[in-house]
This record gives sequence, structure tokens and C-alpha cells, in this order.
Amino acid sequence: MTTTQRRVAVLLLALLNAFGFIDRVLVALVAERIKADYLLNDFQIGLLGGTAFAIVNAMASVPIARMAERTNRARLTALFLLVGSGFTALLGQAGSFAQLLACRLGMAVGSAATEAPPHSMISDMYPPERRASAISLFMLGVPLAALFGSFAGGAIAQAYGWRATFHAFGLVGGGIGVICLLWLKEPARMAPETAARPGTLAVLRLMGSSRVLSLIVAGVACISLGSYGVNTFLPAFFSRHFGMDTAQAGLMFGLISGVASMVGTLAGGYGAQWAARRGAGRMLWVPAAGVWLGVPLFLLGMASGVLPVAVGLMLVGSCGFYMAMGPAIATLHGHLDSYSRATGSALFLVIIHMVGQGFGPPMVGRLSDVLSQALYGGVGGFAADCARGVAASPACAAASAGGLQWSIAAFSLFFVVGGVLLAMATRGTSAMREAAHA
Repeated sequence: MTTTQRRVAVLLLALLNAFGFIDRVLVALVAERIKADYLLNDFQIGLLGGTAFAIVNAMASVPIARMAERTNRARLTALFLLVGSGFTALLGQAGSFAQLLACRLGMAVGSAATEAPPHSMISDMYPPERRASAISLFMLGVPLAALFGSFAGGAIAQAYGWRATFHAFGLVGGGIGVICLLWLKEPARMAPETAARPGTLAVLRLMGSSRVLSLIVAGVACISLGSYGVNTFLPAFFSRHFGMDTAQAGLMFGLISGVASMVGTLAGGYGAQWAARRGAGRMLWVPAAGVWLGVPLFLLGMASGVLPVAVGLMLVGSCGFYMAMGPAIATLHGHLDSYSRATGSALFLVIIHMVGQGFGPPMVGRLSDVLSQALYGGVGGFAADCARGVAASPACAAASAGGLQWSIAAFSLFFVVGGVLLAMATRGTSAMREAAHA
């Protein structure tokens, strides 16, 4: 592929990734409205926003990755985005909580092809020394989606209702899928056609036998647990603490998660690439240091009652939370070849998404419910008195805001644990060699 063709391919893959990410977080943007319409609690919102999506996404991602090892990866990812976008639009028509869950499962299947197959494609388009930065450029689709998608989603919900948000994003995502189906080109695989094509269990055993990869998976899983748990309820945090409407809360969420993930992703990819030139063992120190520096700033921001100070500190602190993925995927692909990288990425993503999105949102939601009850006082009082929304009384509003604040703060400590595990993995990265020199 020429330089221009590679750039176009990465751009289209980033757009695919963007809408795969939007499908993951769209519920968070309108959670307060869905909660009011269906009289849900924070735990149920966590299940809808996280666990329901994560379980099916994980179940679908490995079979799809195996298909990607044997078929046209470009066409595969575009087709699955079309499927996911269709269910996104359909969710806007849901008339019950059960129907919401069913549509989330369809969205999860569509999103399952927007990460691992593109990772494999990019590793075939770029040499090993440029993969961390190339994958980070691909991952810019996520912050751009968070920044513009969050604002647009919140604004649409504010003006036309939360259902219109799903209709709009389903339509646009479907359009991106059609464009990619027509224009995205499949890169040549770097491994020869005669190369061995290990099965899923063989790839899993290889990953499990490597101390470096095991620590990386555990570290990124902890970061994912904190990230999904925090982000699912961040718009609700701004609504409850600063009295913002859906559009305003969506804008704050977009600014923090969008700008932070954009800066953090680029800093992690290019910073790790710079550090690796001075020794392979230094690559993972970059994301480890990022999360350690980010957590105190994020917590100070959450504790601030002044909106500009809160947003500024939370934004700067959050940059460190997004630095790990590029270096982690680049390290993983250094152990695999062209016919096992999609499977390796899928297994990696299954673990981190199941841990992060599967457990993070409902655990934060459950902890928020428990702490809100404790702050409100009285056994069963909060659930009974505030069932129809925290606006029912000042006491309900204060308890709900405080419970969520403490719950998010507690889960941000998982970032610190993730940083420790990544730092431990640095001891083995200096011995890493490219599998099959690919």
C-alpha cells in the first residue's frame, strides 16, 4: 500500500472505531432521561450501559476475529458496523426495559468487529517500530466520538428527546458503514500464506504463558474497570452536582473524555514510541506514570464545587487514563503474526471489556445506590422516597449526588492498580522479540 492509501485506511478505520465506541457509551449520555422514563435505579442503568453490552460483545468478538484471520477484514468490519447501527436506530423505538436490553445486545454484536480486525490490519500496514503510534492514530476515533458525539447526542436529546439520539447515530453510523464497505481496502498480510494459523486456544496459551502479556492484560483490565465505571456515570455526576440539563452534561462529558482521550492516546502512543527507542523496557513506563499522575488531579477536580476548576482538573487528570492502549496493543502484536493478531486482540479486548464494561458500571451504580441510601438515612428510605427521581426533594438530590460522587472517586483508584501492573510488566519488555520477524 502507498502512504496515501495507508492514511486513508487508518482514517476510515478510525471512523469505524468511533461509531463502535459511540454504541458503547450512548446510554450514558441519556441515562438520566431513560432512568426517569422507566423508573430505573443506578444499578439497572449500569447493567444497561455496561454488562448487557459487554457480555454479548465479548461472546461475539472472538468468533468474528477468527473470521477475520481467514476472510477480508475490511469488508467484515464494515458489515458488522451496519448491523450495530441498525440496532442503535431500533433502540430509539424500544417500549420497555426488556426491549432496551435486546437492542443493546444487537449493538454489541455490531461493535464487536470494530477493534480487533482493524488492529490486525494496521499491524500489516506498518512496521513494528511504528505500530504504537499508528494504532494510537486509529484510536483517535474514540476521543473524537466522545467529544463531538457526546455534545451532539446531548443536544439532540435535549431538543428532541432521548429516542432521537439513537435514531440519529444509527443513521450516521450506517452511512459510515456503507462508505467503508465501498472504499476501505484490505491490506496484504505480512506473514506468508503458508504460515501456521494457530487456533484460539493456542493464541490464548501463548498469551497466558508470557509474564509480560499477562501483566499488561491485568493492568489494562484494571484501567478499563475504572474507566467504564467512571465514564458511565460522569454525565449524571454533572447533572446532579451542578444542576445541568442533558445537553450541558453531555458537553462536559464530551470535553473531559473527548479531549483527555485524544491527548492521552497520542501522548501514550508517541511517548511510548519515543521511550522504546531508548530501551524496549521503557515503553510501558509512559502509561504507568500517566495514570499515577492523573488520579490525584481527577479526585481534586471531583471535590471542587467550582465548575471551571472541576472540569479543568478532571480533564488534565483524565489524560493519563487513556495512554495505555496503544503501547499495550503494540506489545501484544510483537508476540503474534498476521494470522493470529486479530484473535490476540479479540481475546485481549474480551478480557478488558468484560472486566471494565461488564463489572465497572453496575458496580459503580450499586455502590452509588448504597452510599446514597446511607447519606439519606433510614432503612429503605431513599429507594421509597426518591423512586421518581432525585428532584423529589432536596434531601433526595443531595444524597444521590453525594453517593455518586463517592462511588466514582472510589473506582478511580483502579487506575492506580493498573499503573502498578504495567510498571511490573516493563521488566520483561526489554526481552520482547517480534514473532516471525513480522
